[in-house]
Amino acid sequence: MKNYWNYRVIKKKWSEELYSYEVCEVYYENDRPTSWIWGKNVLSGGNEEDLKSNLNFVMKAFEKPVLEIIGDDESLREVKSDED
Repeated sequence: MKNYWNYRVIKKKWSEELYSYEVCEVYYENDRPTSWIWGKNVLSGGNEEDLKSNLNFVMKAFEKPVLEIIGDDESLREVKSDED
């Protein structure tokens, strides 16, 4: 088991009718998502090459299932494609 981070698409429910999606940095402990950064500009870099590299990491987020924020403790769970 390992600790790491990546970008993931996160779904947040604000009200019964309002959801939003954001690409966020997600941190994992023992291969389980434990925390994330909401509202960070993930498309930034020190130079053009850094920005291109970051964009490639962000695009990989769309190859993985969406994570949804659940409950008062705001834990994360994978959303099945028919729930999205």
